[in-house]
Amino acid sequence: MSLTLLSYNILTGANGGRLDAVCEVIDAAAPDVAAVQELRGDPPLAERTGMRLHVAPPRTGQPVGLLVAPRLRILRHGAVPGSFHHGAAWVEIDTAAGPLTVVSTHLFPYWGRIRLYEARLLAAFARRRERVVLMGDFNSLSPSSGPPGDVRRRHRTWFGRGGVDTRAMALLARRGLVDVFQAVGEGPGWTVPTALGGEEFTRARLDYILASPAVAGDFTTCRVVTGGGTASASDHFPVLATCATDPAGRSAP
Repeated sequence: MSLTLLSYNILTGANGGRLDAVCEVIDAAAPDVAAVQELRGDPPLAERTGMRLHVAPPRTGQPVGLLVAPRLRILRHGAVPGSFHHGAAWVEIDTAAGPLTVVSTHLFPYWGRIRLYEARLLAAFARRRERVVLMGDFNSLSPSSGPPGDVRRRHRTWFGRGGVDTRAMALLARRGLVDVFQAVGEGPGWTVPTALGGEEFTRARLDYILASPAVAGDFTTCRVVTGGGTASASDHFPVLATCATDPAGRSAP
């Protein structure tokens, strides 16, 4: 039995009457673990999806969290150490191949130097674990995504006036983390904008699933989820991947 992993920025707590639409997107994807970002106002995702939610508080931004299916046995959970604008949550689940740590993160939206600092924190956390998956809105362009089109100020290197800023994703790649979509992805990779996206975005891939070498080879599929209400549920499309890793057991009721 494999694991299905989802990353989804739900936009300011799915406010404005979007909670039903967001939960329908999550339910349709049927993930075992979903990394969710922008949990402003404590939206009742656990109650609505039937999953368990573990949240990391932000320093100055919005909480992030992980929804975990009842069939999975959670060994530990917590927040990644360090000063994250939006926080970074992690859970460790039991699998037949050993513990698997899954992280939900949301990097700083505006300045690349702060994204780079947060990426270093994530890389340091991942280095201490053999089997780890990082998921979330990295607010970053990847050097492996090819030449970008129009690039907004926030994605340039020096206060919006330098070249294209790929430093955060490049650092994570140098530290050995594998971009799952680049490895096994299918279809278009861009995750913003949706119909709710405004001038803040140009078409780009900002949401990623990254895996350590010990688990990266277990991924068999990865795609950006479109259709089924995703265009109006949030300003980001979710990313869905399948990992051929067998859960070792179930959580206690």
